[in-house]
Amino acid sequence: MIRATYLPPDARQPEPLEDLDRILALWQEPTGLLWVDLEHPSPEETDLLGERFGLHPVIVETCREKTANPLVHDYDTYLFLVLHAVDFRAAKERVATSELDIVWGRHVVLTYHRAAVRSITQVREAPGNSLGALMARGTDFFLHALVDRVIDNFQPALDQMDRLIETGEKQIFVDPTDEVLQRLLGLRRSAAHLIRVATAQRDMVGRIVRGEFPQVGKQALAYWRDAYDHLVRMAQAVETQRDLIVSARDAYLSVVSNRMNEVMKVLTIIATIFIPITFVAGIYGMNFEWMPELKQWWAYPVVLGVMAVVAAGMLVFFRRKRWL
Repeated sequence: MIRATYLPPDARQPEPLEDLDRILALWQEPTGLLWVDLEHPSPEETDLLGERFGLHPVIVETCREKTANPLVHDYDTYLFLVLHAVDFRAAKERVATSELDIVWGRHVVLTYHRAAVRSITQVREAPGNSLGALMARGTDFFLHALVDRVIDNFQPALDQMDRLIETGEKQIFVDPTDEVLQRLLGLRRSAAHLIRVATAQRDMVGRIVRGEFPQVGKQALAYWRDAYDHLVRMAQAVETQRDLIVSARDAYLSVVSNRMNEVMKVLTIIATIFIPITFVAGIYGMNFEWMPELKQWWAYPVVLGVMAVVAAGMLVFFRRKRWL
């Protein structure tokens, strides 16, 4: 699906476009600001990037395939950026990322994504004349608005992960089951994925902040620096979460080990108490005719009493040694 929005020069209200020929004509027109958004594009619509929009074949091929890391490339007349939007799927308790490819020219911005991206939807469905106000400030400000919303949407994922980590830490000391460990390991994988995405996008925005690309005006650089600082904080927050997950995992292993030690201690004490009792029972279970007190009526209760005294004495001994 191709959506286009055009803001003519000196206009305040952008107009939606549906006619492909007019979109292509405005793409070549160096006035105003044209935003073309391709969501769930078909193979035929993707072919238009090279055949009708005149984009570099490398860009078209990158859009067709999944790109592992965010990047920014300069193609003289336009920049090409690859971002990763974050979405935390609470049902599966894992982080998913959606690739967002952006072509940034002097008067045009093209966004390409195979799945719906919350940041794009927020900008497109902005209330009132917010979209027109963003587009009126130029492509560098408009692109910053898109990137900034991608960065801001990291926070809900981090908040949900914080809640899951806190819940897992509580369950560790109440009911440390294998399910808790699996959830912690899943959160650790999500944190590692978030760190990779956040650091790569931080480095990408850092190149823009350092002034490597003249397309960004000096006034817009201040906003890009704010986005860079936000990404730095996000990366640090995710690294802290990863450390908390590792600490929670170690606490889980420690709790399970301590519980196993308690069980083994109890079993060992029980086995130790029964060793002398078994010895006495084994002696009196031997088939000898002449055995002291064998034919006395009080012999059996005396032997049972001796066993009870031995067991009680061992329990007292263990208590004094603080083994119980």
